[in-house]
This record gives sequence, C-alpha cells and structure tokens, in this order.
Amino acid sequence: MSTATLPRIRKASFRIDTTKSHEWLKAHRHEYIGKWVVLDGDRLVGAGDDPQPIFAQARTQGVKFPFVTFIQEDLEPFMGGWL
Repeated sequence: MSTATLPRIRKASFRIDTTKSHEWLKAHRHEYIGKWVVLDGDRLVGAGDDPQPIFAQARTQGVKFPFVTFIQEDLEPFMGGWL
C-alpha cells in the first residue's frame, strides 16, 4: 500500500481531563480487582468481566468519553534472598 492511499491522521484539538476518574480509582480500586470498570468522571457507570456492554450503557446514558480500565491486583515485587 502506498502512502498516497493512507488516510491522513489528525491530532485531536482537545484534551480530556481524567483527574476525577483517577481519584475514584485510588479510592475504590480494591473493590473491583479483576474487573473492568467504566467511569464518567468520578461516577461509576458499571463494572464487570466484559467492558463492551458497560461501555454501550455509558454511551446510551450520554457519556461522551467513558473512562474504561481493567483493575489488576497489585502484586508485591519479588525480592530474592533471605530476609
């Protein structure tokens, strides 16, 4: 494929503030380990094993830019040797 046939990529002219979503995650992430969560700012839209239906729910509620993330368990780093 030549570069003449590729679509032109444009940069977004706006930034999305995810500060409230990250604050919510700090406070509540331990409640949703192993789950996908969908947020609208600091409001939980839903959580579950599959993010697609929750994302669709957020869109039907009028959320323009849902924040979607998977919550992983924080594992302690391995430290070899004797303590």
